[in-house]
Amino acid sequence: MADRFRLRVYTPERELVDAEVREVTAEGAWGQIGVLPDHAALLTVLEPGPLTYRGDAGSGRLQLGGGFAEVRDNLMTVLAESGEALG
Repeated sequence: MADRFRLRVYTPERELVDAEVREVTAEGAWGQIGVLPDHAALLTVLEPGPLTYRGDAGSGRLQLGGGFAEVRDNLMTVLAESGEALG
């Protein structure tokens, strides 16, 4: 059983995150979703809102302008319409 997974977050302009993380929370189309290592395969629409993640190097918070997320084989890929890091 894995204790981390890879998070990659992209906007049309740039890559915002490429990190090993332990947990991700984001605003899904039907409410907030949480992703942990070994999560079941998932493809979902993301609503505009915060995406937070936690890893060994600390935690991070992004403000996304909506998009899509795919989780598969301990990799979460987020394609966001827009995004920026929050303090």
